Amino acid sequence: MDVGTIKSYVHNQLEMDDEELPDALLDIYLQDAFDRTMAFDNRWPRYENTWDLSMVTGANTITLPSDLNRPSISSVIATHDGYKLAMISPGNAEQQFLNANQTVPTGTPIYYSLWQNLMTLWPAPFEDSLPFNVAVRAYRQPVWTNGASVIPDMDDRLHITLAYFAISLVYAQQEDEILEGVYLARWQRDLSQQMKAILEAPHNRPLVMHGGAPVGGVPSYVIIPPTV
Repeated sequence: MDVGTIKSYVHNQLEMDDEELPDALLDIYLQDAFDRTMAFDNRWPRYENTWDLSMVTGANTITLPSDLNRPSISSVIATHDGYKLAMISPGNAEQQFLNANQTVPTGTPIYYSLWQNLMTLWPAPFEDSLPFNVAVRAYRQPVWTNGASVIPDMDDRLHITLAYFAISLVYAQQEDEILEGVYLARWQRDLSQQMKAILEAPHNRPLVMHGGAPVGGVPSYVIIPPTV
């Protein structure tokens, strides 16, 4: 449902018109509901994305996109050879790689660190390999936009939870702690139930008991789930 429909539901549920509950206040309540709902996890499937980024000549860092959610980064791949870079803290990277002149040695990058929205590769790529490209797999930032015809930037199954949270804030403003708690509990209950379905990992595949990929190497035991 769009934002206008959610607002209408809130007004009808509370039996309040636009004067009693103005849009200026309801917009803030709905944004608060959206922000708190999305804060429950950094890895909502709707926000999955891959960014192709480059380190150019004359720089030893890569600027991260503004819409990339840093804590959600799952992999950084060197696109020329498919090597997966490992994350390292800036302090450990400096201790391991910086020399007495405080310069970064060149070589084939095997690590990356994050600081001030910049990605630094360690060691720095050889000049003849620039621009050095990486593919960053992560999740983008959720975006809230007010507007009656705007569809909230979230899974459709969570739309109604925004209304429950907004209603609880209205009752909090009225100092009605009982009804505030009722709708806050409804928001938490419905959100918890929907998250189980939305965030459940894919599992429609054979169960590998040994823990390794079933190709070559040590034989693995594979159980095919029975069909119903």
